[in-house]
Amino acid sequence: MTPSLRVVSASPAELLPAFAALYGAPAEELGWLTDSLTHAWAALDEGDVVLGALGVRPSPAHGGELMGGALPGDWEVEVGAALAQAAREEVGPVYAFADGGMLRAEALAAAGLREVAAYRMLAGLTPTARAEAPAGIRLLPLSDVPDLALRLDALATYEDRIGHHAVSPAAAEDSAGGYDPALSLLALDEHGQAAGICRAAPEEGYARLDAPGVRPDLRHTPLRQALLLGVCALARERGFGDISLESWGDTPEELAADLGLGLEIQLENPIYGTVPKPLH
Repeated sequence: MTPSLRVVSASPAELLPAFAALYGAPAEELGWLTDSLTHAWAALDEGDVVLGALGVRPSPAHGGELMGGALPGDWEVEVGAALAQAAREEVGPVYAFADGGMLRAEALAAAGLREVAAYRMLAGLTPTARAEAPAGIRLLPLSDVPDLALRLDALATYEDRIGHHAVSPAAAEDSAGGYDPALSLLALDEHGQAAGICRAAPEEGYARLDAPGVRPDLRHTPLRQALLLGVCALARERGFGDISLESWGDTPEELAADLGLGLEIQLENPIYGTVPKPLH
């Protein structure tokens, strides 16, 4: 029998113990999470025992991302659905990664969300194909572009893709995310404005790449492929015979292009949302 559930609004800080339990991390390490949330809710049973906690982190183009979910137990789907429904009713457009744990696909579907995209990690031998950048576009090693404002503009090309967030100045620093600026490329247009970016990080035995970000007005061009294959060439020069490629919200056409390079899907995590599937 389903327990009597009650969803109540709360401040993110009040729910820090619940988030710590959900993420399996000490509460003092989750300040980044509670500081990023604009709304939060707790799911309580008839005895006011916390069964789950959910918060909303703003997204530049897709409302907000649902963070947290149901604590392990017999009613995870029901708890997750109740929390997601509360968020949807109060915030409007939201999305969440259906991770099979805190927020299951069944829970998100019960709350009226639908699969709109995915996070994927592909892997395989480092592609050897080449692609030319569109006319007027220059591809430069990120290490040759010290201007942090230009780097931020390039990183902002991801912001309209579901699963991505507003970039912070720290993300443009050389050390951000373990990425190697000499192994990464930034695209500049004929006016010297940022047109796209593809970053890579050296790992043990392979290079870890993010799928390229491309300015919306250039997504119909070969720039994405030129950036990706350009970084692959840098990786081969560095001696990396294998790569991984992570993407958030890429289109079916972009996925097909990546698979056409011989890469294979290793992980796929659906993204459920109340927003239409991105068109670009």
